[in-house]
Amino acid sequence: MTNLKKLNLLFIFLLSSALAMAQTFNITGTTKGIEDGTLLYLRTSSSETILDSAKVTANRFHLVGNTNDKISHMIIYTTQYKNYIFFWAEQNTHLELKNGEFKKAFITGSKTQDEENTWSKIKEPNGKLQDSLTHLITITKADAGKKELKKRLDAARKTDQELDMNYVMNHPNSLISVYLLDVYTSTWGKDKAALLYNNLSPEMKNTSYGKNIQDFISLNKEIKIGGQFVDFEQSNVNGKLVRLSGIKAKYILVEFWGSWCSPCREENPNLVAIYNVYKSKGFEILGVSADNNKNQWLKAIKDDRLPWENVSDLKGDKNVAALIYGIIEYPTNYLINDKGIIIAKNLRGQNLKKKLAELLP
Repeated sequence: MTNLKKLNLLFIFLLSSALAMAQTFNITGTTKGIEDGTLLYLRTSSSETILDSAKVTANRFHLVGNTNDKISHMIIYTTQYKNYIFFWAEQNTHLELKNGEFKKAFITGSKTQDEENTWSKIKEPNGKLQDSLTHLITITKADAGKKELKKRLDAARKTDQELDMNYVMNHPNSLISVYLLDVYTSTWGKDKAALLYNNLSPEMKNTSYGKNIQDFISLNKEIKIGGQFVDFEQSNVNGKLVRLSGIKAKYILVEFWGSWCSPCREENPNLVAIYNVYKSKGFEILGVSADNNKNQWLKAIKDDRLPWENVSDLKGDKNVAALIYGIIEYPTNYLINDKGIIIAKNLRGQNLKKKLAELLP
């Protein structure tokens, strides 16, 4: 056999393997109260890339998406997310959508979605309790009353967490389980995540969610105040690799944020004002973005006029640096001194200004 024939056969084999891995999802549906011509968009929950779009025609729609997963967590939404629903898509999934009530859609053709619906029903009473307590806290004026309500809310949240943990432990071959664990790895911590991960079936460990969990377990360094910083390297806005250790300053604030994060964007003007005061005294910032869309990331930097170095690996909330530092929520920041010691966490506004005034008078 000639080398050319061997190469052709290899190409055909690789192409066939790639096609075998890809799954085509046919998402059909009926609508109520939605005008003809309204655009519906389809993407996975983990990516901003649009898989397909279609116009509602005679109260019907048909969307097609391809991913490398046999079952995929997807979202259907209208322009500016005025209506949206997350759901588990299988090969042929059908949704009945009502304007303004996408989240109440009736979904058929997906056993995984059926499983999630059953689990959601079990958790529903606790969810309603949390909503009720949250509302009472907002309308209660007495401090003692607020304190008691917050205590009850914390207990309800703990119960919710325990329910999810028990589900993951008791359903090791469930896609819902591995998805839940992927979502809550940072919240539950490295030790608990490792325990639950080790209990999963080999099939679930091999899913994209399972691989995310494995990455978290191997990367997370359980960073603590008083401990040494952990170095990392990511690309800046120009594609140049930047290392945390390469930034020279008396004090460095590592700011974990995202263009999509409203609290982050609201805090940016305060951060810019503080930076302008203390930059000349030895203060620097490294922005680490949990974005997966480069254009949105660059636009946020420009709109918010961020003058410091900004980096990202464009992996969203699976950003490697975020996994190393165990980021649970955004924004989160760490203040590091020139000896590489983390001396503070989550300093914002006046608290950050006060701390820098002490350190850099």
